Amino acid sequence: MTESQDFRIKDTTNPNVLSDFIKLPYELYKPYNAWVAPLISEEKKIFSPKHNSFLRNNQTIHFVCYKDNKPVGRIAGIINSDHNDFHKDKTAFFGFFECIDDINAAKLLFKYVEEWIKNQGFDSLRGPTNYSLNDIAGLLIDGFSEPPSILMPYNPPYYEKLYRACGFDMAMRFFAYTITKDSIRIPSFINKLEDRLKDNGIIFRTFESKYIEREFKIILGIFNESWSENWGFTPFRIDDAVTEFKKIKFFLEEKLIIIAEHNGEPAGFIMGIPDINQALGAIRGKLLPFGWFKAFREYRKINRIRVALMGVMKDYRQKGIDMMLYKKIVENAVSLGYNTAELSWILENNGMMNRVLEHIAARKNKDYGMFEKKLN
Repeated sequence: MTESQDFRIKDTTNPNVLSDFIKLPYELYKPYNAWVAPLISEEKKIFSPKHNSFLRNNQTIHFVCYKDNKPVGRIAGIINSDHNDFHKDKTAFFGFFECIDDINAAKLLFKYVEEWIKNQGFDSLRGPTNYSLNDIAGLLIDGFSEPPSILMPYNPPYYEKLYRACGFDMAMRFFAYTITKDSIRIPSFINKLEDRLKDNGIIFRTFESKYIEREFKIILGIFNESWSENWGFTPFRIDDAVTEFKKIKFFLEEKLIIIAEHNGEPAGFIMGIPDINQALGAIRGKLLPFGWFKAFREYRKINRIRVALMGVMKDYRQKGIDMMLYKKIVENAVSLGYNTAELSWILENNGMMNRVLEHIAARKNKDYGMFEKKLN
């Protein structure tokens, strides 16, 4: 425990401090109607090694900042061993940053993480990632009026100011796009493309839940191969992937997961998820006593999906498979009663994917950033 001006820092080895860490956003975001409160019961699992395999495989530390014994900020320091093994660098991460609009509070939070990181031998700090880039990651920098889609971040507009005041610069931008069943424009040549691909042994099929372990491994393999050259990529461990899958498995629709195969071998995939944030927004993080009823009522009104993952293996790129995957998921979504899709997130430097989305008339509606600071 230490003091700086009016602020005091505590780590979460004390269960009461961990409780403050978890509950802080629910107070901090009261003025922000667009924020969607996650279920408190699910948030608790994120910070439990029993439920979150990332915590069993990596070093983390968590701090809460207090003013007059009231929590006003939080942050996590994260050492991602899979990132270090893959990239062979000395980059550590921060995540779960929340703070009142006070530069001194923010600086104190970052100071404690930076000291911990440097003591571990790392020379740069990047974030936010909660806990990894394969989870909720990035800082919203434009598009604050719209609620976040499932597993996408939301934060107050002043956070970028706090980051920069603490010495961070943007390392990478990425975008969310939106499209509706009425606005999508499928180029005419795409209608002939499927037959041509089929003649070359490439077919498209939907996810089969009865073979869920097999299907899951296929998707994971495509993801790790197709994303391996992307900025900041970290391979998905099977146990971490299972953790993420558990968050959404009850909401999966088979027709929103499409796998492309070439003569039976995986070539690409796309995954859409019903945007349950449309239902969660009504219950402010609590299922009891009546939240479950509100959530069920709102769940039946969900009309939007998030296209969360898409990848085409290197040997099958520039054949139109990506366009076909988008076409098919839109068709399937409409057949299930959805009329809007968010496509997120797309790296700024992924020129090919940004062009594909422009070709189908997707509208860029949110900007995000990853920030980095070199440590002396």
